[in-house]
Amino acid sequence: MKKAKIAIIGPFNNRGGREIEVAFIADSLSTVYDVTAYSTEFMEKDNDISLVNPSLTVYSKFQPLSSKIKTLLGKSIRYDKVYLKKNDSRSVLELEKVIVDVDLVFILAQLTSAHTKKIISLAKKYLKPVLFRTTGTITQRDIHHPSFDYLEDVNLFINHSESNSIFFKERPSIFYKVIDQCVFNEEFINTSIEPINQITQFYAASRLDKNKDIVTIIRAFNSISSHSHLQLHVIGDGPEMNQLQKIAQHNTNIKFYGHLEHNAMMEVISHLDCLIISSREESGPYNALEAMILGLPIISTRVGAMTSRFTNEDSIWFDAQDWKALAHKVLEFSSYDQNTIVQIQKRNNEIYQTYHLKETIAKAYLDAVSLHI
Repeated sequence: MKKAKIAIIGPFNNRGGREIEVAFIADSLSTVYDVTAYSTEFMEKDNDISLVNPSLTVYSKFQPLSSKIKTLLGKSIRYDKVYLKKNDSRSVLELEKVIVDVDLVFILAQLTSAHTKKIISLAKKYLKPVLFRTTGTITQRDIHHPSFDYLEDVNLFINHSESNSIFFKERPSIFYKVIDQCVFNEEFINTSIEPINQITQFYAASRLDKNKDIVTIIRAFNSISSHSHLQLHVIGDGPEMNQLQKIAQHNTNIKFYGHLEHNAMMEVISHLDCLIISSREESGPYNALEAMILGLPIISTRVGAMTSRFTNEDSIWFDAQDWKALAHKVLEFSSYDQNTIVQIQKRNNEIYQTYHLKETIAKAYLDAVSLHI
């Protein structure tokens, strides 16, 4: 029997938690369906989607030669058509044809991402069901505004948490369910919890952009640089890298790694003591799950799904952009005795094992899709 076809579509980039999530969702659905990923943004062949799921067919945004020539000549080109090129191939498809040829459209994007309305409208035109995995923080806005009418054409929204679903509660005609994340390669991770005697090695692991607000962490550690036993490890790259290095240039307690392949990164953080999440906006974040599965303590802003994941952990929070509060929190965590640390490690790992196992999350996606295809 021929498998039903699913197109996972969104503005995917080369690196990031969203790209890892695309690869995981595709892998989960591929056990039953024929799945292909389509990025409405330009991507390099070396990207996290293909790294995590090398068997997945991936297309990314493509500008035909005719359009490039018209641009160079100053002539107008049609922006209503989106072309997608298969990685490692000359095969090119137009977005509309992609939607015509599949049985279900699975969007993974922010509500306001480019082309989202066009994708949903095309799916409606060709009577294709749409599932929409939201990313990023869904902020308060006028849900009744006519510009959001097209959202009612989505069969099901999938959000990371109830706290990120308030937007939908105001419109009963919009359906959603909550599915959080998991660590995509948990079967290859040594999850035996290594005891931590004292919390001294802190780390941040993310794309280095303004939204992740790593600068707040750098400023916090600059303010406590006299505590030479407390070190910060910054893993990742991005547009803020140079600025962050300049701010930290006189602090020998801060080390930058740049981008690390996932397995290498997991090996590094398994020898560290505590993750710091400073994001202003986020849907997950994914890096918290990596810390949880290793049983590592976490300090975080109240961002994304974090308050749903850690409902009884009042000691981990600090306010976004408040580097003084974060510095105080780092000193507080570094003073914990071993018994306190062991209890934190145990709780964080238990939360992961109870709610975030890969098998559990994969089944939730398959169940959601099976009701609409």
